[in-house]
Amino acid sequence: MDSGDIDLYNGLVTVCEFILDNPATAQRDSSAVTTNVGIRLRYAVPGHAPYKVFWASEGPTIEAVFPYPT
Repeated sequence: MDSGDIDLYNGLVTVCEFILDNPATAQRDSSAVTTNVGIRLRYAVPGHAPYKVFWASEGPTIEAVFPYPT
């Protein structure tokens, strides 16, 4: 694993922890995407564009992580 992968991994973990620990603040800072199963929130991983964490406020739950254009 190169240092870029480690930085991305650490960024993803930080964002996921933030979402799970502070869902109201994370929801305020997220954008929304409408899917066939309802609204999912999208939170950018700082310093690692175009990676986004997709999550649902119910729970909250982390749904997916992948590169997504802005």
